[in-house]
Amino acid sequence: MRYTMKKTKKLKIILIILITILTFILICGYLSHKNKINYMETQERRIDLYFKYNINNYKSMKTTSFKKDPMGGYFVKGYINNNKKFYFHALITGTNNYQFNGDVGYNPKTLGKLFKKDNPKNMLNPSDIIKKHDLDKTKYEADPPAFFWF
Repeated sequence: MRYTMKKTKKLKIILIILITILTFILICGYLSHKNKINYMETQERRIDLYFKYNINNYKSMKTTSFKKDPMGGYFVKGYINNNKKFYFHALITGTNNYQFNGDVGYNPKTLGKLFKKDNPKNMLNPSDIIKKHDLDKTKYEADPPAFFWF
């Protein structure tokens, strides 16, 4: 009888430890996922702001993918004005504290013709737009998630 009580007590302790660890993992996963969603939405707002100030007749933007690249940055694909011919590829790197700052690839024959200025160096980047128009910086900046796969 003494042997089974010790065994039962050990099993209870192990079960409590496992439940505690599982709860901790679930909470961390939820918080990481929430942080990832916030980061993605914030960067989409920065990309939208960039297009709003640099493209003629800009109406809307659709993001089709948002992935972490092997170098630690992020790669965003999408298109504007509900037209897949106006596709873009945005790059977010550590150079700008993981905030989108105007690094965009696009087809110069389609989307390129909509830009207000011919030279990309003359375009306003999101950081300049935020400063120039005194926008709330907290709405346009977010820390990247520690783990992107949640």
